[in-house]
Amino acid sequence: MRLGLSIFCILAFFSSSLNANNVLQEQLPPFKKEYKVVLMLPFCIGMPDKWKVRDIMAEYYEGVEMAIADLESQGLKMKLTVLDTKMDSLEVIRLLQNPELQEIDLMIGPVYDNELFEVEKFCAIYKIPLVSPLRYYPNTLGTEFPLINCNTVDSLQYYYTGKHAASAFKKFQVVVVDDIVKNTRTFAARNFKKGYELASGLKCQVIDGKTVTIESVWNKKDSLMVFFTGKGASSCSQGISAKSNSKCIVVGPTDWLDIDRVSYNSLNGLYFYGTYSVPYNDTTYKAFRRAYRTKYGGDPDRYTFIGYDQFSFFGMALMAFDDNFYKYILNKEFNYTHRTFNFVQRGNLIENAGLNLFYYENYNFYKAFWRY
Repeated sequence: MRLGLSIFCILAFFSSSLNANNVLQEQLPPFKKEYKVVLMLPFCIGMPDKWKVRDIMAEYYEGVEMAIADLESQGLKMKLTVLDTKMDSLEVIRLLQNPELQEIDLMIGPVYDNELFEVEKFCAIYKIPLVSPLRYYPNTLGTEFPLINCNTVDSLQYYYTGKHAASAFKKFQVVVVDDIVKNTRTFAARNFKKGYELASGLKCQVIDGKTVTIESVWNKKDSLMVFFTGKGASSCSQGISAKSNSKCIVVGPTDWLDIDRVSYNSLNGLYFYGTYSVPYNDTTYKAFRRAYRTKYGGDPDRYTFIGYDQFSFFGMALMAFDDNFYKYILNKEFNYTHRTFNFVQRGNLIENAGLNLFYYENYNFYKAFWRY
């Protein structure tokens, strides 16, 4: 399976920047070292009432298996230990009593906060990089060790999106449409505005699109980027209407695609943002689906892509940068199938600020890269 080109670029670029004085285990370069990785998830084996959770974890693990096969074909040596937390923090405590876990290079998982709390304490003591794969988890201990979130909280996601827009739309007038009633106005508009204004030094106006319209605030000179926070039919209708202006770029949430009775043809030309979306016409997806069908039959599901992308990314990062990989992945974009990874340091956390952006045309999704 072809990994993202950006990973190969970073492998080539940063391998030269590794400190030659670092003494690795057995004096081996990173690409010859065998890495010890633990994957800790709630597989809930022998718990028939937890079948929904088990099915999701099975999908994720299928992606992990496919990633391992690809990584090994590229030279990665890995000893993977897979553990079942059974959705029980006491089971996690029992599992962590194995002294061999003190020597691992990377911990991925678990999923739930009570389980992550126990693993956080363990990893903080032994300075083991910990990846929270499926949900945002804060550093509750306040200790300095690599705690990596593959996601971020929604409020910060909008903040990072605003910063990204400031970089991409330097010559545009930017307007946010938040049509939620005033006394329940969402945090999304505030955080996008904050991120945009801090990064650009320009003002970003927030309107409701009804009492104050897009047309009334447009300066009629610059091109216009209109960012919608609303996920409902009303916001979608406003976005479709705004798109009729040839100088206007409209960006809305992927939730618009799930609204009943919306003509998909009317969505042509819109941009969409979201934390997960796979363009099924993409050549990478098609290649992945062929490989998946050969191995498992059927089509890959949401968590299969997540497992594959995450394990591919961190496996290649280990092979390129060794135990200190988390220092070298910051503030750089890596484009993967289900989302972009762009890890940033915020306090004692590392979190994913990556923007997932797509363009819709003729019933197809295309990955979009803002360059204006």
